Amino acid sequence: MKMKSFLLVVVLTMPLLGTGEAHALGLGRMFKDSGLSPKDFSVMEAAASRLLDPLGKTGESRRWANPNSNAKGVVMLGMIEGNCAELVYSFSTVTRPRPATYRFWRCQTSEGQWQLSNRP
Repeated sequence: MKMKSFLLVVVLTMPLLGTGEAHALGLGRMFKDSGLSPKDFSVMEAAASRLLDPLGKTGESRRWANPNSNAKGVVMLGMIEGNCAELVYSFSTVTRPRPATYRFWRCQTSEGQWQLSNRP
């Protein structure tokens, strides 16, 4: 039940654009095996949001940490193409002490929301 709630948080926090569904499955799998708790994910996404609103510059990063779980990491703004931005997540957890790095794209809709995307 806990995993279902966690995946629901992932899906609700990162709305999909068109064919991003397959990308979201990879995202869900990543977090399932990562050792990240829903609170870790929330703290990490808050850091990512600070890079997107307002949109920063390539190379800018935000650190995050959850002292309750000892998970920590950094989110860096990668390439920016048009209304899309690449986010590079690097994090470690108690169950995964060696940092793992993942890259995801988000594109801004005409309503101003950032949504998960395969690529620009």
